[in-house]
Amino acid sequence: MDYPFYVNDFDRVRDHAAKYPLVRKIFEHPVAFWYGQRNGKPVKHLEKSLARLFRRTSPTLPIFVLYNLPNRDMGQYSKGGAGSTASYLEFIESFALGVGKLSPIVIFEPDALPHSTEMEPKDALWRYDLMRQALTILTERTNALVYVDIGHSNWLDPETAGKLLNTVSNPKVRGFSVNVSNFRTTAESVKWAERVSEYANCNHYVVDTSRNGNGPYGNEWCNPPGRAIGQAPTTDTGQALCDAYLWIKIPGESDGRKNNGPRAGRFWPVYAEQLVLNTSWMG
Repeated sequence: MDYPFYVNDFDRVRDHAAKYPLVRKIFEHPVAFWYGQRNGKPVKHLEKSLARLFRRTSPTLPIFVLYNLPNRDMGQYSKGGAGSTASYLEFIESFALGVGKLSPIVIFEPDALPHSTEMEPKDALWRYDLMRQALTILTERTNALVYVDIGHSNWLDPETAGKLLNTVSNPKVRGFSVNVSNFRTTAESVKWAERVSEYANCNHYVVDTSRNGNGPYGNEWCNPPGRAIGQAPTTDTGQALCDAYLWIKIPGESDGRKNNGPRAGRFWPVYAEQLVLNTSWMG
């Protein structure tokens, strides 16, 4: 697969770069744009916002993450999301209208499927139904390359992961994403994803390499120390089913308040600078 990656042509770290100049190096590479609600506030004017973004990025394309499912993150650090089925589907429809016939990469609902294994059965079934509806809208009304998130190699066994993907997927879903916002190595992630592909009908995949340069820090997932940025985004993966290595989690954004971090999703320049310093290929 080839992909016309968009690299930001605007300053995403204007408030930090003077004191932490190394953080600019992160944004010399394509990073994802996340969309979802926080604190119950709806995402307003999404279609118009996307139109403006596409005008700016053309002829290249951004990478999107949809992160707005009700009860997102099971009420943990990244809690939030739409308040109801209706508001969620309205969000998805607006996003689909904004994308139209373009073909951007869309990462669909990080952690939503793995978290369903921790839910009461009736709640999990409700989530699967809502995800199916959303994926139908996205794949019927857009040409987006949609990847449903399925967690990482230290969470689910490959058969369980593949069957969960089949529960919500449809024939137009391109594949699945692995290691989003986590630290498992690329080699481990690819090995696990290849096994998941044996069970999943949507068997192409992408790997988040944004912070896996030094691998995991035990099982710590919230701002672990000593981490490094992984391989730069590319579609040249050397694996037939692996469509791309991507920076889905933006390097430098906090996972939550643990380990002295700010709230989840807030850019943390001290941590970002350490990621760059620990990454030999970034100079």
